[in-house]
Amino acid sequence: MNLLFVVLGAFLVSIDSFISGFSLSNSCKNKKQLVFGVATVVLALCFLTNYLGVFLQNVLTEKTACLGGIILILIGVFNLLNIKKEINYNKPFLKILLVGFAVGLDGAFFNLSLSIMGFSHFYLPFIIAFVHGFMIYLSTLLYETKIFNFVRKFSFIAPCILIVLGVYKLLLFFL
Repeated sequence: MNLLFVVLGAFLVSIDSFISGFSLSNSCKNKKQLVFGVATVVLALCFLTNYLGVFLQNVLTEKTACLGGIILILIGVFNLLNIKKEINYNKPFLKILLVGFAVGLDGAFFNLSLSIMGFSHFYLPFIIAFVHGFMIYLSTLLYETKIFNFVRKFSFIAPCILIVLGVYKLLLFFL
């Protein structure tokens, strides 16, 4: 497992953070609180799943290691079918926590799939959380531009790539 796969996967599972950042930019005036809040929630979720994956790795047999690839496929299918709904709360901090949890689940399950496949280094949650934070920051910068409508049209690409990555991992397992 190489670092390029991890970074690519982290970007793919953080696309929803990018889209959510546009939505949150309208209601959260403090961009630093927004980025830090979501990234912190993602980091906590990823640490939890990272060590859950380490635990499961010792319990599961080698033949069930393909579960990591299956999880990637499920994340992709879920993201293709999932319709993101706007969360309307008057309290920006609560909204940040809820959105952090919602967008962080993808990253956490990606981290879990990596852990089950034996790639459970302590820095993985930091990479995934950093990329989520970066994507939200980028979307807050681009919120005022016309790119927002363009990005929305191609949001299906990232889940499709996750499915391909999962299939690739399964094929490597069986070949």
